[in-house]
Amino acid sequence: MRSHFKLVFFFLLPIGGAMLTSCGRHATSSERTTFTQGDSLTETYLVLQDTLLHTWNLVIREEEEKRETMDKVIQHLLKMSAGDRTQLTSLATRFEQLNRLHITPKTLTNHYVVEEHDFAAKSLVSEILSLAESNPGVIGDKGFSKLIDRIKVADQRTSVYRSGYDSIARQFNNFLKTNRLFLLDLEKNGGLEARPTFGRNE
Repeated sequence: MRSHFKLVFFFLLPIGGAMLTSCGRHATSSERTTFTQGDSLTETYLVLQDTLLHTWNLVIREEEEKRETMDKVIQHLLKMSAGDRTQLTSLATRFEQLNRLHITPKTLTNHYVVEEHDFAAKSLVSEILSLAESNPGVIGDKGFSKLIDRIKVADQRTSVYRSGYDSIARQFNNFLKTNRLFLLDLEKNGGLEARPTFGRNE
């Protein structure tokens, strides 16, 4: 499983780098006309945009899978009365609060929102795992153990997919900065907007 998402990450980056390098050559070639140059750059822009959408969807899908699994674990703990009832109820309440925090391309521009989401998610995951693993009777359930493993894996993959998205977003933003003059038609349509990243110092 781990090798799979690592391959996805390292597969996307060379593609993005190759496209960007290729575009740089087109943009400086005196042998090509302005039309063919602009047409080639527009095509590359669309490819980068599609790649961004794909990597973003990976991030969101992983977040959703982790939330669904966390919900199943919490409900199982409540059903089995595994732990203090007040603590379990608190977990369920905090999970509902987390469900109201969603990272979108718009909220991604506000790093305080991202930090609030991540802090809430990490603390909740940590407490769920601690509570589950401290109950031998519960953790001995193979089905429940698989849910715990899925949370751990999803938590790791989220970081990997975010890094992949940030890398493509940086390439996309650098591409816009370098070739904006050749993409006037997209500028007229309001399409030349830099993409926010998860990294604070991007």
